[in-house]
Amino acid sequence: MPPKTKIEKLASTSPDVTVFKITGTLGFHEKTVLERIFNECNRRGLARVLFEIGELDSLGGGCARIIREEASRGRIAIGLVGARKTVLKFLKKEDAPRIVVADSMEEAVPAILAKVLAFQSTPDADVESDDSLLTNESLDEILSLGDGPAEDEDAADDSEDSAVEAPAAAARPAPETPRSGGGEPKPGPQRFQQPEPTPEPAPEPVVSAVTDTDPRHLQKRIVQYNTLFSINSDFYRFTDRKSLLDAFLLTTIAQVGVESAVFLEQSKGYYVPVAMKGIEPGELRGFALAAEQLRLGKWDTKAEVVAVEKSPFGDDVKAPLLALGSSYVARFMVHGEVRGLVLLGRTIRGEMDANTAEFLRILINQAAIAYQSMSRFEEENERTLGLVQTLISLIEENTLARGNTNLITSYVFAMANKMHYPAEHLRDLMYGTVLRDIGMIKVSDLIVRSPRELMPEEWEIIKRHPLDGARMLRDMKFSDHAVNIVLHHHERFNGEGYPNGTQGQDVPLGARIVSVVESYAAMLQERPTRPALKREEALNTLKENWGMRYDPEVIRCFVEVVEDEIRSGETVHDKKFAIFSL
Repeated sequence: MPPKTKIEKLASTSPDVTVFKITGTLGFHEKTVLERIFNECNRRGLARVLFEIGELDSLGGGCARIIREEASRGRIAIGLVGARKTVLKFLKKEDAPRIVVADSMEEAVPAILAKVLAFQSTPDADVESDDSLLTNESLDEILSLGDGPAEDEDAADDSEDSAVEAPAAAARPAPETPRSGGGEPKPGPQRFQQPEPTPEPAPEPVVSAVTDTDPRHLQKRIVQYNTLFSINSDFYRFTDRKSLLDAFLLTTIAQVGVESAVFLEQSKGYYVPVAMKGIEPGELRGFALAAEQLRLGKWDTKAEVVAVEKSPFGDDVKAPLLALGSSYVARFMVHGEVRGLVLLGRTIRGEMDANTAEFLRILINQAAIAYQSMSRFEEENERTLGLVQTLISLIEENTLARGNTNLITSYVFAMANKMHYPAEHLRDLMYGTVLRDIGMIKVSDLIVRSPRELMPEEWEIIKRHPLDGARMLRDMKFSDHAVNIVLHHHERFNGEGYPNGTQGQDVPLGARIVSVVESYAAMLQERPTRPALKREEALNTLKENWGMRYDPEVIRCFVEVVEDEIRSGETVHDKKFAIFSL
């Protein structure tokens, strides 16, 4: 009888993605096999791994947990291709951002390449050449580590997973919540402002003694310092605070060994959660701590991480933190100011020792330096936004699009989200959208507002405005992404646009989106040569040009957005997207 489980390496369409195909089952007896594969991938610096599991019959809880834990470490991006519902039953909601789940390789490869990792993977010095990386022969050797699947492997893994996770949930303290009239507590922000209790002694660092001569501790310290070395440069790759904080929290969970991590950011006298890992966002909805409650001046400056129970917080702060499962707290200092608090869940293995506390101190300091740099970057963006807003008013003064900019940017932002526009280019898309017609400043007002049909030579002047606008943005040091949107926003899918007659997929996606939205908005507005159209009429006009002037996929998504507006009675513009607060 052939073996029930088979693992083989498949050819990949990208040299940066490693693909394995697994058939049969992944249950109790294959846990060692899965761990060995991940160890080999880590050793060889393979940072993006896809498992083709369309023919996998079952995935046990133990193996699912190994996949979850490896994904949470942030060193390897993991994808599952063709998974059945029975296979995905052990993957929880919080795994969605960490694990790529796709129906096909064509969908999975670009998705996993887009994943941002907390660590930069580097192969060990003794790794052999690429030609021998995890060959099918070596996979057969790894598979032989298993004893063969048992008939009740899924049941065994189910019980194992439950046995590990249930006590952790049960151990979470549940402080008493005052009730009024026996009813449920009302939802809303938890702003704890009870009278300050009797002062408590300064917090004590939470550490336990370790023996540095123990090989296990020495190995752990080597891993930690290697992590600190690589993460320092990785932190500076991010262009927004959200991505930076996500990477910081993932690193903390993986290296410190805690169940969860939350970052509370100082904002207008309160500390509010802005990033979290290992905890559902709903658990923190409305959560806020007033700065005066935290008594941060009573902290011992040498105490970098303390137990919540030994912190200088009053019971009004300790109780909700413990209810969230937070066991430790650390300050996030920037230039001597407490800009945030880091809440850590229960440790997975024993107490936090001195070496781990020291590692966490260094990691927080590195993240704080990057955070400060990111804040400066965002301040520069705010100045750029002020410039953009001034330019918008100048553009609208010289065109017929007065008041249209907000409508167009709202639709473009909604479309970008619907079409999964790359997050790192979203701000540039919006800059390109609002500045798309900046070149019209050079066009005579007599031409722009002419009540008659334009002469051919006048059209030639109009057709130069994308080139002029792109040149202006380039001189003002806007990104190439924003420049290309301005340059191409009047190109058409069938090549009949201007200024270059670019067609099809050669027109950037952002410009294809702007082209559809701008045309729709123009049809809703009255012009000297025609009356305004109703929404349904404008939508039908776009549908008639499906695949001709406009990208069919962009039209399909835009029609869905507008038809949803018509059904719900709520316009995209009414939703007030935070377009530049990204």
